[in-house]
Amino acid sequence: METTTTKKQTEKKFDNENAKAQELILDAIKQSQEATLQFVQTWSEGVTKFTSNLPELPKLPEIAALPKPDELSEQFFGFAQKIITTQQEFVKKLIAVLPTQDVTAK
Repeated sequence: METTTTKKQTEKKFDNENAKAQELILDAIKQSQEATLQFVQTWSEGVTKFTSNLPELPKLPEIAALPKPDELSEQFFGFAQKIITTQQEFVKKLIAVLPTQDVTAK
């Protein structure tokens, strides 16, 4: 039979392990992002040096009318945040209609 104290200790241990795992994952993502940024910056500098000696290309009005990368990013992440919010609200409602787990050991 698990006592309330033991249950709380188990929950705390799980929460701590979960937090550690999340931090490790976030750290790995950040390191990967930093490496990608450094690579793209180096590549971009190389391309700029190479293309600076080329003749200027004609401007295409269709290209100028397209959204800029930062605008696309804002649209994408705005939509992604709406999806996450919608999913979070759904999960809260789903949890609310699930049967409770007030089952005690006999």
